[in-house]
Amino acid sequence: MNDFCGYSKKCNSCQLCNLSYDEQLSFKERICKRLLSGFCTVERITPSPEITGYRNKAQFAYIRDGKTVRSGIYRSTTHSVMAAESCAVCSENANGISRELARLFQSFKIVPFDPYTGRGWLRSVIIREARGTGECMAVIIGADSIFPAKKTFATALKKACPQLTTAVCAVNSDPKKLFSGRQTSVLFGEGTITDILCGEKFVISSSSFYQINSAQTERLYNKAVELARLSGAETVLDAYCGVGTIGIVASRRAEKVYSVELNPAAIRDARLNAQLNGIENIRFTAADSRLYAKELAELKERVDVAFIDPPRAGCTAGFLKALSRLAPDRIVYISCNPETQARDIRVLHRLGYRAEVCCPFDMFPHTKHVESIVLLTRIKGE
Repeated sequence: MNDFCGYSKKCNSCQLCNLSYDEQLSFKERICKRLLSGFCTVERITPSPEITGYRNKAQFAYIRDGKTVRSGIYRSTTHSVMAAESCAVCSENANGISRELARLFQSFKIVPFDPYTGRGWLRSVIIREARGTGECMAVIIGADSIFPAKKTFATALKKACPQLTTAVCAVNSDPKKLFSGRQTSVLFGEGTITDILCGEKFVISSSSFYQINSAQTERLYNKAVELARLSGAETVLDAYCGVGTIGIVASRRAEKVYSVELNPAAIRDARLNAQLNGIENIRFTAADSRLYAKELAELKERVDVAFIDPPRAGCTAGFLKALSRLAPDRIVYISCNPETQARDIRVLHRLGYRAEVCCPFDMFPHTKHVESIVLLTRIKGE
């Protein structure tokens, strides 16, 4: 029995916490073998370097216990908030900041949102940490832009939590989405933090998508670039590029990189990240990946290697068809959902690609989720 967390029986966020870590790894490896071994060899899963405190993004909700405001965890299974002094997969730094915030919210009479009654201003708090630089951000999400005693609160927060380099306020009027919001103001600092990943610098804003397990992400990206077998002469497509992490890491070993992402805000961050690292051989475009790949094919642009890292829903059939028209020699498919990855590999097989190897990674210890990289190569003559 894994007793790493005193709240595990009530929280339900860490679905595998009743298993030892070795048993968790075996469970996840079996998932990948069941879904993907029919296509290719499935290697042994890569364990996470850290199995507690590994999250660089911590999400906290708050609850009133009598007159006391307490830090807590949102339970999606029951749509309720459970009071908890700490979360075992978040860092002690993040847990400590959340406890200090609870004290400040009580002192400033800021009322936490109650999912049952729909009352209360405070939706949630997100703590983001840049493990490579030590910078840290607090994102306070409220129901509207009217933050009570904002300036005084910011001064008190800066004094109570000197480890915070910046704090921002965001607004979310949708009670069903506690942990998302549109940034409206900076309480103090720059409003962003900067991390170092795989030797490159990345600016992280309050809403940036960024892998939550920094140490394991380095291993994941290094393996992806290794599988791509880049020599420095290739043209690379980075689809679903987010803030540009994989494309920027790969750009050092490629001739040029085309990166595409539907979210314009992510593309703005990606361009800033490329500029920050002095990278000039990468082009970012805010567009639908299917339409972008189709456009490249119509322009007869050469693509030698493609990195694809879609959301859990996987790729659309239209994108995979457009990608096959580009005919890259190698496709490196990174997925957080082996089920949709297997579905897409089946489509790519019909389009002339053969899966060579699957490399599973444990990005989220104690949860049921597993990340996997699959290398596909174009069948000659197709």
